[in-house]
Amino acid sequence: MDIDIKAVLGSYAQLTIFLLMLTIGLEEGFKNLSILWRRIPLLIRCLIASFIVVPLSAMLIVSIVPMDSSARIGLLAMAICPGAPLTYKKLTGMKASTALAGSFQTTTSLFAILVVPIWVTIFRGIYPNQATVEASDVFQQVMTVQFIPILIGLAVHKWFPSLAENLLEPLSKITSIMFLGFVIILLVVALPIVLKIGVITVIGVVLFIIAAILAGHYLGGPEPENRLAIGLANSTRNAGLALALTTMNFKDQPGILAAIGAIAVLAFVADAIYASLYRPKIPQPVLETFGSQP
Repeated sequence: MDIDIKAVLGSYAQLTIFLLMLTIGLEEGFKNLSILWRRIPLLIRCLIASFIVVPLSAMLIVSIVPMDSSARIGLLAMAICPGAPLTYKKLTGMKASTALAGSFQTTTSLFAILVVPIWVTIFRGIYPNQATVEASDVFQQVMTVQFIPILIGLAVHKWFPSLAENLLEPLSKITSIMFLGFVIILLVVALPIVLKIGVITVIGVVLFIIAAILAGHYLGGPEPENRLAIGLANSTRNAGLALALTTMNFKDQPGILAAIGAIAVLAFVADAIYASLYRPKIPQPVLETFGSQP
């Protein structure tokens, strides 16, 4: 019997993301996931960093770095798609605040439903093309991939706390192993593509990632722990949503996939460097509270 490797890998990725989102709901609960909504100045700065500074930085980069058209499309698509499903697990591994990571991820995903179509319209006017996207398209992708499993986790956390507590430890171990496998698959699949994109596109991608980290860092506020979390979260863009949008509008352009893959892969490297350099500035007692209830 022939096995469709692509289908198997796709199913594995979907299951991994589903379990990761379920874990967020079980572990953090509504109180933690809504933390940004109780800190309105920080919420506003996060939205500015994610939905204004990053897209504007991308526009500047594509205007000065001579990338080909498909690479520019991929970079601009990633610029308007924050709230990647892997944000929470990635920041957990880099010892950043899990509460802020989960709140940033869910909040920016929610706002993306309204803001992404606006940016697509703006880009269509600036860079003449026929691209279009409806809020319903973004809503469907975000709800299916992220919010349905998160809501299930939140419901169990709220109404069946003992079950949530019993599930959390084994599920966290399973998702950690599956997440590692997902990252390895990402590297195996994306790295050969990334290596072919050329020096010019790599320069543009690196500048983009640095701009996203700096935007989150400086708009994250004066607290070092907030700066670390928002800097990392802001540079973790939603490759799945970006691919969905570009697939709907641009056919058979491998350069788009290459640019999106390059951002996803190189962001892991850049974020690890940033976290290792900045984490020592965070007081040890604060680091020890990460992942606990506020």
